[in-house]
Amino acid sequence: MKALIKKESFFLKKFIQTLRREMIPIEIIDTNGHKYSTAQQDIKHKILIKDRKFFKALISPNAFSLGEAYVKGYFDISGSIRELYELICDKLLNMDQRKGMLTLFSNFFVKARKKEKENIEYHYNVPCDFYRLFLGQTMGYTCGYYTSEKASMDEAQNEKMDIICRKLRLKKGDNLLDIGCGWGNFAVYAAKHYDVDVTGITLSSEQKEYAENWVKAEGLSQKINIKILNYRDLGTESFNKISCVGMSEHVGKANMKNFFKIVHKCLKKGGLFMQHTITTNTDRKKGYENSFLDKFMFPGGELMFEHDLVNMASSSGFELLNAENYRTHYVKTLNDWIIRMERQKDKLLKIVSDNVYRIYHIFFIGSLISFKTKEISIFQNLYYKTDSDNISTDNFLSSYSKNETRIA
Repeated sequence: MKALIKKESFFLKKFIQTLRREMIPIEIIDTNGHKYSTAQQDIKHKILIKDRKFFKALISPNAFSLGEAYVKGYFDISGSIRELYELICDKLLNMDQRKGMLTLFSNFFVKARKKEKENIEYHYNVPCDFYRLFLGQTMGYTCGYYTSEKASMDEAQNEKMDIICRKLRLKKGDNLLDIGCGWGNFAVYAAKHYDVDVTGITLSSEQKEYAENWVKAEGLSQKINIKILNYRDLGTESFNKISCVGMSEHVGKANMKNFFKIVHKCLKKGGLFMQHTITTNTDRKKGYENSFLDKFMFPGGELMFEHDLVNMASSSGFELLNAENYRTHYVKTLNDWIIRMERQKDKLLKIVSDNVYRIYHIFFIGSLISFKTKEISIFQNLYYKTDSDNISTDNFLSSYSKNETRIA
């Protein structure tokens, strides 16, 4: 027992030395109530160690070990978790860890379709009531578009959906495919405001049930069809407009080229495809992964460089019409989600466990900082399936033209 305490004390002192060296003012209270301060003043945050298992995270402290310890409740933080995260992020939280041999080995044998469904259900089959409390009426689980500093979260989500509708030049009679339709928010918006017919596909049974109930409540059952379907199984049905809002992150680099080929095949000549997706701006070393995200939040998810996405789309036959970066809008979106989560914490904890709440809370905080520091971005890429038999300028429009009248 003495040897164990001595070992714990060694790693704690080493951790405190690191915090002092990086000039991070904090107070740590161990399981025996002993207090350790890294500064004489300006201490706004305290770490309360609740379980001795926390000391395992100090052997090699990084985003995964400390994140896992927080999620499992081995320690609590007083003060703003967001402020503390920002304070230590660059100095202490290395995001990438080397992939284990089991992960590398299993990738050769895993069945992509089965794994994709498991990954989506892991994240999205959390009760919809949980999401509704912090996503609001629109259930928009992607970046909103804030037309002003005073715009509300719901206004930002509706504006984002309307921008996508206008970019896709949606009009009555269009047949829209929404890949990764989520809880049906965009399908409902497009059908309701632009009078289009929508097929929405998802791998989550929870999302399908919610979307179908929403469609029925809006009286749009004749306009919208929600399916449990993998994009690989779209078959021969064709559409003149396709959207993919916040789903591409689940496809993965190895599958992205095939994804673009399938979308291109399903799109009619002269059709438009909108890909709204998070991209990375940092090059990850081969054989490394963001272990926290891969284990707790988005198993199987992978971010790509914007230029790689555009190149793959181009090699699949698409022509890029428009690309816009909404990075700062995602900072505001995440900020709204975090505020709502913190305000609704008691209600959320009646729906999910403390562990699940902590996973989402710390993930949103980490994501906000990643967008803020330009580690990641979010792009809307509008692609065109070339129709050489119908040469028209209608799809090649600029929002900056003062005299433009053809934009939907």
